[in-house]
Amino acid sequence: MVDGATLTELIQEDRADPALPARIGRHDVLVERGFIGTFVYRISGGHVLVLHANRGYREDVAAALLDAVADLADAGDLGSTVRLRPIEVPGFPLDRAALLGPGHTAFFHDTPLADRGMQVIPVHRSEAVDGEEYETFWPGVIGKNLSIRHYDWTREPTPRADVRRLDSGVGGPFRRNSRSRRSSRPALLKASTVLEQELPVLPDGVRVSVMDTRGHDLRLHREWDRLRGTLRLPGEEIDVDIPRLAASDVFGPLFGGAEFDPALFNRPAESEHMLAMSVNDKERRRHDDTERPASLDECLRWLDALAPTDGNHLVFTGRSGGVVQMRWEGPGEPRLWLETPEPAHRHSRGRHVTRDEAASMIEALAREDRVAVDDLGALETVPWNASS
Repeated sequence: MVDGATLTELIQEDRADPALPARIGRHDVLVERGFIGTFVYRISGGHVLVLHANRGYREDVAAALLDAVADLADAGDLGSTVRLRPIEVPGFPLDRAALLGPGHTAFFHDTPLADRGMQVIPVHRSEAVDGEEYETFWPGVIGKNLSIRHYDWTREPTPRADVRRLDSGVGGPFRRNSRSRRSSRPALLKASTVLEQELPVLPDGVRVSVMDTRGHDLRLHREWDRLRGTLRLPGEEIDVDIPRLAASDVFGPLFGGAEFDPALFNRPAESEHMLAMSVNDKERRRHDDTERPASLDECLRWLDALAPTDGNHLVFTGRSGGVVQMRWEGPGEPRLWLETPEPAHRHSRGRHVTRDEAASMIEALAREDRVAVDDLGALETVPWNASS
């Protein structure tokens, strides 16, 4: 009894559909079916355990979830940690039952059952860590970071990565902006985002730790078109040296829960045609304060896309440090000025060019690591101001 009401009555309070007695596997339960899905309630030891599916509800999955956490649920107080138990259901890709204890469920929040209600959610072993705090699990895994729809039992796993900066810099790719205070707490992100989008464009000097749910620790930095560092496995540390765009192919299975396959390290050693690029485009509101790695194709796309507005510019740096930069100049009919700076002589050399000529300069820098402005002919020398 809770304030004179039974747990069954409290379950039914303010619900649109009735919760009817049923039996799932070896468990006596109440089942509520409505337009927002199926809810299963198990009452035991003065507590209520709920599971919810609004897509793909399966009774065999419900039975597996209840079986997996029955002993924990009967124990009552679980504190603020999330407990995982394995499940195995044919044709069901999620393989863990995540149990949230009283006071730490979204379903029973702000209800009379808040301190008696528990919730079990199907997850994958690549998404959650047994014993982690609810305040990490719920906003990170269920919330905006992984954004898994825990009530969708047809979904595929969304592997996660816990990322930390290891260098002494501030801000960076895993902080809000370049002025953000550094934190020792990992950023919880989708592993696919980190492996496919973040690692290939790590800024110079940035070193990161990228850890999966089993504690496998990938420590990397970028050296031009390579990712280098170590992979720390239990009792073993493996050197890593792979193309920057290969991280997902090499480490994706590991972060997805598979065992590491050293054969995936066998990657071609040829260099990638790429440059370091910075963009200033008023129309697209992009104003880079640092260069970032970009493939040759991406560089050429930016040349085509850069709005012909006075001051918009692109800067490209090659592997050996050679620079080709270009900017639109006005007023009147915009013209594209291309040059290479020569700091030792405190001047730049260049001329106005067509887009095709600019493209040939970008290609020479990326493919041959060569500043080819002399190929243009008729160059002008522009002295730098003494105060510059």
